[in-house]
Amino acid sequence: MKRPFRGLRDQPPSEAYDAVIVGAGVGGLVCANLLAREGLRVLLVEQHYMVGGYCSSFRRAGYTFDAATHFYPLLGNTTTITGRLLRELGLTGGWVKMDPVDHFHFPDGSSFSVPADFDAYLVKLKAKFPEEARALDDFFRVVREVYLRGLLEHFRWRPTERLDPFRRMTVREALDRYFRDPKLKLLLAGDCGHWGGPPSRTSFVFDSMLRLSYFLGNYYPRGGSQAFADELAQKFEERGGHILMSSTVRRIVVEGGAARGVEIETGPKSARRLASVRAGVVISNADLLLTLERMVGAEHVGGRQLDAMKSLRPTHPCFLTHVGLKGMPTEVLREAEGYHWSSWNPDDVATDAFKIFVPTLFDPSLAPPGGHIVIVQKLTDVDFDSVTDWAAHKAGVERYVMSNLERVMPGFSEKVVVCLSASARTSQQFTLNHRGAMLGWEMSPDQLGEHRPALNGLVRNLYFVGHWTQPGGGITPVIVSAMRVAETITARAAGDVAPTAFAPTDAAQPPAASPPELARGVHAETS
Repeated sequence: MKRPFRGLRDQPPSEAYDAVIVGAGVGGLVCANLLAREGLRVLLVEQHYMVGGYCSSFRRAGYTFDAATHFYPLLGNTTTITGRLLRELGLTGGWVKMDPVDHFHFPDGSSFSVPADFDAYLVKLKAKFPEEARALDDFFRVVREVYLRGLLEHFRWRPTERLDPFRRMTVREALDRYFRDPKLKLLLAGDCGHWGGPPSRTSFVFDSMLRLSYFLGNYYPRGGSQAFADELAQKFEERGGHILMSSTVRRIVVEGGAARGVEIETGPKSARRLASVRAGVVISNADLLLTLERMVGAEHVGGRQLDAMKSLRPTHPCFLTHVGLKGMPTEVLREAEGYHWSSWNPDDVATDAFKIFVPTLFDPSLAPPGGHIVIVQKLTDVDFDSVTDWAAHKAGVERYVMSNLERVMPGFSEKVVVCLSASARTSQQFTLNHRGAMLGWEMSPDQLGEHRPALNGLVRNLYFVGHWTQPGGGITPVIVSAMRVAETITARAAGDVAPTAFAPTDAAQPPAASPPELARGVHAETS
C-alpha cells in the first residue's frame, strides 16, 4: 500500500527535539500532531515499517485487511470530543456510520440487532423482553448517569463522589442487580469481547461510557484502519514533524532523575547503528513494561514501582482470522455478522464466543470486484508463557474458527481465496504489546482511575499515552490520554501552572494510588 507520508529510515534529521515520542500507534500519532501544532519540534520513532499499531492494515491477494481494530466509536461525529479533535487536526479521510451497530446470535438460534438510534433500541428491547420493561428503564437511567459522571472523572480528571456507588461494580454485578432473564443479560453483556475480558471483571462505569457512545455514532474508516493512521502521519509531517520508521528506541536516557533523550537503533538491516537524540520530554506510546524495564531501567524506576506494575492483569489477547472471499452472497454475510455465543454465560467469552466482522459491507473497495472480507475476532485465555508450540495453538484455534464459519454459512469454505490468522504471539511480535494484550491492562474496577498507571510521575519529563495508562483501553480513551499529555506539555512550555481543558478541580496531587506508586499528578511535575 502506497502511503501518503514520507517517513524516514536513517539518521534523524536533528540531534535535538522538544519532544521524542516512542511508538506511532494512534496515541503517539495524535500526541505528535497536537505538539507539532503548537510549534514544538517533534520526532516520532516507530519500530515497524507501518504506523498505527493495532490500527493498521495489510494486503494479501488484492484484499485489504484490518490488522486488529475495526470499529471506531465517536470519531466520525464532530460534536464529540474525539470527532471534533480530528476535524481540528484537518483529517478528511471520511467515516462510514454503522447501522445497526452490532448483532448478537444466541445459543438457541435466535438473534438481535442493535439499531444506531437509542430510543429505537430501547423500544426493541422492551418488545423482546416485556416483563423486564421497567427494569430496562431503571437500568438505562443509571447507565446514563454513570456515563456522564464517568466522562467527567475519566476523561476530564474531575473526581465525583456520585460515582462511589458504582466505582467498584462490574458489568456482571449490575446486570444481576437489575435483571432476571439470562437471555437479556447475555444480550446486554454480549459485546464484552470489546473489553478483552469477561463481564465479571469489567468495570460497569467504563462499560456504560462505551455502551452509550455507540449511539453517538460507531464508525468504520473509509479505506480501512491504515488510511486513518496514515492520514494522522501525513498531517504530522505537514506540521513539520519527523517520523523515523523501522527504528527501535533502545534506551531512554535518564540524567539527574529526568528523561533527557533517547538512543535509537536505526538504518538498514545490514548496517544498523545507534543514534543519540536529546529531548526536552520523552513520551512513550509503547508497552509500559517494555518502556520501564528495557528502555528506562529498573535503577531509575525502582523495584516497588515495577513490582506494582507487574501485579496488574492484562486483557486477553484477541485471535484474528482474516478471510478473503469470492462469490459469497452479501446478504448471507450481513446476516452472519456479529457476536456468536454457544453459552448463556457471558463470562465464557474467551471460550464460547466469537465475532464476525465484514468490512466490505462498509467499504467494498477493500476487496476485488465480487469479493468480500470476513474478519473473525476470538478472545483467548491462553497462558502466554506456557505455550511451547505456537504453530499448533494457531492451527487449533483457526480450525475452530473455520468450522464455525462453515456452520454459520454453509459453503463458506468453497468461497475462500485467502486465509491467514494472527495469535497472541503475532500481536506481540508486530506491536510489542505485552503477551499480545488486546487493550493493555484489564478494564476492571480495581485497575482504573488512580489504580491504573498514571500519565507521568515515575521519571521527570517522561510521559505515557495509550492503553497501558490512564484513562484506559479503547480508541477514545487512548486519544484522550494523548490530548491530556499534549496539553500538559504545551502548558509547561508556555509557563502555565496547569493544563486547562482537562484540569482537575483540585490543583493539588490527585488521590493516592493503590499501590501508591502507580498514580501521580500529571500537573505536579517540574522540569
